[in-house]
Order: sequence, then structure tokens, then C-alpha cells
Amino acid sequence: MKKILQKTLKFNNGLEIPQIGLGTYKLEDENETLQSVKAAIENGYRHIDTASIYHNHKIIAQAIKESKIDRKKLFITSKIWNSHHEYNLAKIAVDEILAELELEYIDLLLIHWPTENRLGCWKALEEAVDQGKVKSIGISNFQPHHIEELLKNCRIKPVINQFELHPALQNLEVVKICRDNDIIVESWGTMIRGKCFEIEQIQQLASKYNKTEAQICLRWGFQNDYVIIPKSSKPKRVIENIDIEDFELTAEDMKILATITEQRDGPDPDNFNF
Repeated sequence: MKKILQKTLKFNNGLEIPQIGLGTYKLEDENETLQSVKAAIENGYRHIDTASIYHNHKIIAQAIKESKIDRKKLFITSKIWNSHHEYNLAKIAVDEILAELELEYIDLLLIHWPTENRLGCWKALEEAVDQGKVKSIGISNFQPHHIEELLKNCRIKPVINQFELHPALQNLEVVKICRDNDIIVESWGTMIRGKCFEIEQIQQLASKYNKTEAQICLRWGFQNDYVIIPKSSKPKRVIENIDIEDFELTAEDMKILATITEQRDGPDPDNFNF
């Protein structure tokens, strides 16, 4: 196992999360997903990130079984989709996720987007922790005002916030409120959903270090102590994505990346409609 895959970050509840995981967004083709997850596990990944809306829980469960790896060595994250954020529906969603993944517990369960029912969903997540169904709970795509509201109303504090975060959307306000409240920062879209290959500043650093543009973005996230979850349907890329421990971006490199024109690739968490 590559040393970089052994790096963990500690939650505010004392548990730890591997800093690098395999993202599985848009991995729905059964064979592609199966091969991608198996390749990740075989090459040392121990953290897999999924969600109800990805519709691949059952394929991930199969990949885990075929890999014959000890469940305790894996860290599995999933998310409750927006349609199930009302308290009673969220409780049902927790059990459905466990059944689909064929797990006795989930390491980390997130509210996927900050819907109007988010506080009811959080209550259901807190109860899932009490019942031993979930080890840690967190949030996804929460903006500062969503976080402030939750902190005033929660019994169990969120351990992590997963949101769009990459060199072209550095989201410093969200990063700051998370760090001020001991909430780990997790980046999705770290490679700007492939747009990294078109950005001059990233191309410049890729050439400097003889790395791919994707690897520059991933190194940026890793050096900032963000959890990163690169995904690929190709086993070769799954392995390539972690080849980022033999170089380090300098302070000057970070300044160059900070000059990229800001662009949000995904939905605005304050204006989404799904």
C-alpha cells in the first residue's frame, strides 16, 4: 500500500478518516464500477465514497465481497438524498443504505444537500449513531449559514463537510467556518470535473512537475489537509490518481493556483432545485 493512502485525519469525535478515498459519483455501469472499486481496494484504497442517488450501493457491496477484505479495514461513506430528509423518511433511508451496502454499520453518513428538512434529517442521523448503525455523521454542500444553524440545533456535532472545492473554487469562507468549529473539510470536484486540463495555471504546474493536471489538483487538496475522493471508471486512472507523494507544491505554486478565475462547476448550495 502506498504510504499516502495510510494518511488519516482525526474527527472531532476521536475517530479517523483516510484522507484519500475513491469517489463513485456517476459510476453506475455495473462492470465498470465493480472493476474500479476492486482495483482501488487491491491498490490500497480503504475509503470509498458513495451516495443513495448514485445508485451503486449494491455494486460496491459486491466489489467489497469479491475483494475479500476485512470490513474493519474499510471506511465507507454514503449520503441521504434530498427526497428523504424528512425525519421519518431519513430513518428509513439509513436502513435502506445499510441493506444495499450489506453492512452492519456505516462509517460516515452525510446529509447530501441543505434542504429545508435538514434539521429533521440530522435528528435521524443522531439517533442512528445512538443505535450503532452509523459511526460518524456529517454534512455535504453546507454553506456558512447552514453550518451555524446546525451547530445551534444539534446534539452531535458534524465531523465533516463535503463540498465543491478545487483550485478554481477555493471556498475560503466555508473552509474557515469548518476549521473554526473543528469540522474536517472534504473536497468534491477536486479535478474540476475534468476542466483542470484546460486551465493555464494548472497546465503550467503540470509541466513543471511532469505530472498530470489532475495530479496537480489532487496534490493541492492533499497539501491543504482536505479529504479528497478522486473517481475514475478506469482502474489505471484509479492508481494514477494517488501518484502524488513524490512532489510538493511550493507557496509560490499555491499563489499561482489562487489566480485562477473562480468558477463553480456544480449547483449553488443556496439555489438548487432537486
